Amino acid sequence: MRGFTLIEMMAVLTLAALMAGVAIPAMQRWFDSISERAQLTEVSIQFQRLASRTALLSQTVRLNKTSWQDKLGDGEVALAMPEGWSVVNEKAVIFYHSGVCAGGIVDLSGPQERKVQLQIAPVSCDVSIVR
Repeated sequence: MRGFTLIEMMAVLTLAALMAGVAIPAMQRWFDSISERAQLTEVSIQFQRLASRTALLSQTVRLNKTSWQDKLGDGEVALAMPEGWSVVNEKAVIFYHSGVCAGGIVDLSGPQERKVQLQIAPVSCDVSIVR
């Protein structure tokens, strides 16, 4: 009978372990990147939703590091950020009761002390990630 020797089996297992040692950390970084992008998308949606909510509630909101957790007229917080994210900018970005905004830069702090900047476009309140 013909088969594999113990040396050949050990060589194959060693190569498989080396490949796994390289692939697993790369997959973890990829997963973390995908997760962060999904969270930033959720944050962008929250900002666009805030513009609509201010129009529906006829309420002007000045958004900065202390006011982003304030409750609006509908009983919900201004921004329901994903866990670990917060607004850290001092200068307020204003969302008017008409549904338009003054625009500006919003500084965010994320998990693992990740810093991100969002650009809020005047009037349309479109959100783009500056980083």
